[in-house]
Amino acid sequence: MADQTVMLVEDEPSIRQLMRRMLEGHGYTMLEAKNGADALSVAEGHRQPIDLLLTDVVMPAMDGFELAIRFKLLHEETRVLFLSGHAQDSPEVRAGLRESSHAFLLKPFTRNKLRQKIAEVINGNGA
Repeated sequence: MADQTVMLVEDEPSIRQLMRRMLEGHGYTMLEAKNGADALSVAEGHRQPIDLLLTDVVMPAMDGFELAIRFKLLHEETRVLFLSGHAQDSPEVRAGLRESSHAFLLKPFTRNKLRQKIAEVINGNGA
């Protein structure tokens, strides 16, 4: 797990801060963004590999699905893990997650479940 970089994209500041601290505590190098445009800007300036894009699905302006497509153009080796608390009640989100080749994790989740899912995805076992 050491030396792995995670780009966390979450529009809710308190959730973003909590997740960043939690993942830093597990040894990940963290990049963070409050929305898709911010994430793309950070990714454009980051020349080192980004191992994982960990992104909320439902965000203003650019959803996680569009972000993943655009992000992979900049860092094609990056794996993607979608987070969503809306999958239970939104047909659009459910359809997007079903059609995506990327892994997803439904909110709420435990610290251990998040850590386990990230490890699976980074190691190529989580989609």
